[in-house]
Amino acid sequence: MKEAEEETGLSDIKPVSEQIFDVDIHLIPERKGIPAHFHYDIRFLLEADKNAVLVVPEDESSELKWIKLEEVTHYNNSDSIVRMVEKSLK
Repeated sequence: MKEAEEETGLSDIKPVSEQIFDVDIHLIPERKGIPAHFHYDIRFLLEADKNAVLVVPEDESSELKWIKLEEVTHYNNSDSIVRMVEKSLK
């Protein structure tokens, strides 16, 4: 919840469920002497008021806007994002 609030500036965000929505595992390449390793993103499905004003915190996000689920792949078509959209539409 804290991460979602920091990334969006929204304060009235609620979990749709307490269940984990998605787990993404991806390889982080070696960088600055830190060996390559797997990173695990544990994702939860959240909801917010679509009329809420989004605030782009300058140190967190570069761009932010409301879009329809059907339009997500126009902005990001990575496998993990497509998988979450498909789960959301079920």
